[in-house]
Order: sequence, then structure tokens, then C-alpha cells
Amino acid sequence: MKDTGFRNAMTWLHTWAGLLPGWVLFAIFVTGTASYFRPEITAWMQPEAPRRVSALVAGQHALAHLAEVAPDAPRWAISLPDARTSELKVFWQEPPARRFKSAELDPQGGAESTARKTYGGEFFYRFHFQLMLPHPWGRWIACFAAAFMLVALVSGVATHRRLLADMFLFRRTRDGRRPWLDFHNVTAVLALPFYVLIAYSALVVFTHMYMPWAGKALDARGEKPAKPAVTGAVAGGEGPTVDTVSVDEIFTTTAKLWGEERSVRRIDVTDRGTPGATITLTRADGGAVSLHAREVSKFSAVTGEPIEQAEKTGPGRAVGGWLYGFHLARFADPVLRTLFFVMGAMGTAMTGTGLALWTLKRREKLSSAGRGGRFGYWLVSRLNIAFVTGLPIACAAYFWANRLVPAGLAGRDQWEINAVLITWAVTALHAFVRPERAGWREQFAVGAVAFGGLPLLDLATGGRFDGLHAGFAAVFFALAAFCGLGARKLSKTSAA
Repeated sequence: MKDTGFRNAMTWLHTWAGLLPGWVLFAIFVTGTASYFRPEITAWMQPEAPRRVSALVAGQHALAHLAEVAPDAPRWAISLPDARTSELKVFWQEPPARRFKSAELDPQGGAESTARKTYGGEFFYRFHFQLMLPHPWGRWIACFAAAFMLVALVSGVATHRRLLADMFLFRRTRDGRRPWLDFHNVTAVLALPFYVLIAYSALVVFTHMYMPWAGKALDARGEKPAKPAVTGAVAGGEGPTVDTVSVDEIFTTTAKLWGEERSVRRIDVTDRGTPGATITLTRADGGAVSLHAREVSKFSAVTGEPIEQAEKTGPGRAVGGWLYGFHLARFADPVLRTLFFVMGAMGTAMTGTGLALWTLKRREKLSSAGRGGRFGYWLVSRLNIAFVTGLPIACAAYFWANRLVPAGLAGRDQWEINAVLITWAVTALHAFVRPERAGWREQFAVGAVAFGGLPLLDLATGGRFDGLHAGFAAVFFALAAFCGLGARKLSKTSAA
């Protein structure tokens, strides 16, 4: 009796902890899963941009550009190309307002980039934790959604007596709920550790926001040993305030420090024109999970001597750095990154089927639920359509807009995002004005056409015959096939 009461309580908790933030979690999973290939999305959306450029040449062009446009800026920053992206971005701080300006450069020629302006994969990354809301409201909502997800995961495990059996159980019956429930269970159990780590690490990422006093508790228990002195200056010149930066010497220095060339991801020059000018080199992401494991070396921009850095390395900060690094997955190689993408897609399916189950369970009770029950069912079922099919269609519209909005149009990158918002609003309106089953069927059909047409659009508008575009074509066709299958199932009179 007590066991039954406990399981009923856990079932109730799982239902409502999953439903209330369910639509937000679905949006977070969709955009977060896409974010695993953020640089690749940007590369697809800029087909005219060069591939595989030299970081050394790009750095030389960046410094020459900064010396020309911002010779008196107290701070420079350069984001260099790496194995996944050819983007070259420069930032500088303009005196006296000390506001930052930026420019994207052609890494091969040094002039301002002529590639089409786009937010690329950055849109999905920012949407994932900001939800396109003003700061900090989107982040707060994402934090609450992550906390509810943890509650839903724990309560979901508590409701299952046969957790391992559910990993392999999928029944096709005439009961409309059973296949949905089995699919929900399979996608939940197979990647359960991944979901727990993702939800918990999301909370850790924003600890400073909802627990600002936590930083005081993470005091350092020791200091890392100072980096050894390196022969050969990173900067040259005469006088105490000279800070002329040489990219050749920077790469020579990092080859001595890190044992490899072209490993610099970012260069920061601060306090330029003063005796305290410094150069900070950040190594490109490697195989280490923790963000704290990413090496950073600091030098005097006047003498070229290394500057000792006392870094906090307490156990709490070390665990936080590992969780943060796991959540971003920058350490992952292509195979592991693909696995993360697959598990993210499974999380999307888990969330979507969970939302659908809420309506399927209550459809049978509508005859005796009264008007209030009918309104609740109507509202949830329409929101399900607006998010589960409407948001993916809006994401497809983002890629369509990238190729259809004129490259020279002012503010074209914002118009790509406007296409997402407008499309999503139209699909939401459609969901609320059409009957439930017709709404699902018609939006699945639109999704099939939208995703299925993207590879053809790519080839017609400058796409390349390479592995990157072939990979995107495979994903788009798979999404189109899934949507087409949904539309076909719902077109049958016997469909549940």
C-alpha cells in the first residue's frame, strides 16, 4: 500500500514537473542539440567563405587591421580560425567611452569579410540558454527548466519497476498510448546519465547568477606552479611603453610551451601603450573536458617575459570546470560530438513524446471532465503542436532565409532571425485555429517539404560538394523523412 502511494506521488510529480516546463525544455533541447555543430552551421550558412585557412596568416592580417583602425585602443582581441571554423574576428576597445567594436575579416586577404552576414550557429547557441528574451530573464527561465528536468528525471526513475527492461521494450498495439509510452521510456532510459549530467551542469553554469555568494566558498586551496620562462620575446621595441606584437614570435613561443604549432585560439592585448601592457594567449580547445584545463599563457607585451599567474584550483572549482566543459562539449572529437548530437535528439524526442502523452492520457477522460478539463486539454494540445512541429519548421525557415534573403541587404542577419519568429508565430496561429489532428498532419507535411527542400536549395545557391554539405543534406533528409512519416500516419483513418 505504501509502495503504491509512493509510486502514485512520483507519477504525479513526474507528470507536472515534465509538463509545466516541457515546452521550454523542448525548445532548449532542439537548439542545444544543434549547438553541438555551431561552427559547422555557420560554415554551411556562409558557402562563399574560405575553408582551412592558416591561423598564422590570419593572425598577421588581424594585427595589421587593428594597427590601422584602432592604433590607440587600450585593448585588442583576436579570435583565430581553427580546425572547425575559418572565422577571423577582431575586437577593440575605443577610448574614451571604452566601448568594444568588432569586425569579421577575410582570413586570407585581411580585408573585411564579404561573406554574407549571418548569426549562423550562434543563433542556436544563444537561443539555447537565453530563449531570445532580454537579459537575464531567458537565463532564469532556462535555470528553472533545468531544475524541473532533474525533478522529472528522478521521479520518472522512481515510477519504473523495470528500468532495464524499458530500454528494449517497444510494443505496437491498437492502444494509441502504448507506442508513445514505450518510445518515451526507451529514449529516456538509454541516455539517462547524459540527461542528468546535462541538466545538472546547466545549473552549475549559472551558479553565479542564482547563488552569487558561492564564489566566496570556492577559495583556492593552492596555486598552480608558474609557467617556465621562455627564451625569445613575444613583443619587441624600445622604451617602456612599446607593445608591438609579432604573430611569428607568438606562434614560436606557443610551439615551445605547448609542443605544437597553430594551437592559439585567441590573442588578447591589454593596457596597450603602458608599461603594464600584456599579451594573453589562449590555447585552442583540446581533449581535456574541463574548461580550466584549457591552457592560458600571459606575457609582458614590453619585455616578452612570462607573467606568473596564481589560479584558483580548489576541488569545487575543478568540478565546476569539468561540468561546464562537459555541457559545452568543446573537447569532443567528430565521433563523440555526433554521439552527443544523437543523445540530444533523443532528449528532444523524450520531451516531445512526454508532452504528447499528457494529452493522450486525458483524451479518454474528456467525456466526464467537464468544460474546465476540455479547455485544459485544448490549450495543452495546441501548445504541443506549436512547439513540437512549429519550432522545427521555424528552424528550417532560418536556413531558407539564409539563402533567400539578398546577401547585400542591410541587417540581413537580423532578417534571418525575423524569419524564425514570423514562421513560428504563423505555425502557432495555425495550431490554435485548426482541429488537433489536422494541425499535426498539416504541420508535419510542411516540415517534410521544408527540410526536404533544403539540400536542393543548398545546391542551387552556392553549396559545395564536400563532406560538410553532404552531412547537412543527410540530416535534412532524415528530418524530412520523419515529418513525412508523421503526416502519412495521421492521414490514415485508423491512426490513433
